[in-house]
Amino acid sequence: MVTYLLRIKGFSPDTLPLSRLGEYLCALAELVGPDAPVHFDKVTKGSALLKMKAPDDQAPAIESRVRLAPAADPGTEGRRGYDRLQQLLGEDQTSAEFRADKGAVILQFPGVRRLKPARTASVREYSELHGRIIRLGGRDSTVPVGLQLSDGAVVNCTATLEQARQLKSYLLEPIDVLLTGVGRWTRDESGQWEVADFKISDCTPMQYGEFDAEFAKVRSGGSGWDAEDDLEAALHRIRYGD
Repeated sequence: MVTYLLRIKGFSPDTLPLSRLGEYLCALAELVGPDAPVHFDKVTKGSALLKMKAPDDQAPAIESRVRLAPAADPGTEGRRGYDRLQQLLGEDQTSAEFRADKGAVILQFPGVRRLKPARTASVREYSELHGRIIRLGGRDSTVPVGLQLSDGAVVNCTATLEQARQLKSYLLEPIDVLLTGVGRWTRDESGQWEVADFKISDCTPMQYGEFDAEFAKVRSGGSGWDAEDDLEAALHRIRYGD
């Protein structure tokens, strides 16, 4: 059997509450694999050392899973276990390490010492947004405007007084407007982009009714195939000539 240790710094068997021990063990089970043949042994002194044992032939798979957990896909069991341990350690203002009883450290858990995330990327570019005006206010030369997108998100925009007067007629009305201008877009740690603010340069209502009318007009004109009595003969003429 191989013995593994999770060494939680700053705790001892006398200071680690039973309820907290349970939370650490649940997260640890997800990290090594709920179905893995690993069994909890005991908590020993030397910080709080959570000991567990696994069969020798399972050691390579367990160690590989633990080592790769920080880079695993979000939502997978190993990643959930790692993230939960990090969360617990952060809340307890400490850190930990996972290693074999007689071996090198397999994985460090920075916990509270985790590096601050890198600054999110930010760019400004000419863009278009469409949604509904739900907020309009202010008396300065630039007027704050709240635009609600189709997914429910609200973008903080700014408009001139003249643009604000134009947008006033759409305030809280079931009318979509198209805004063009320069937006500041930011990218979060997961790589998703979202608009942080938007300076309006032009605004127009989106006329879905006109589109429907034009589309109906095109359809009413027909394709011309209705006038053909013999479609196969017509296709033969088109393909091979008279």
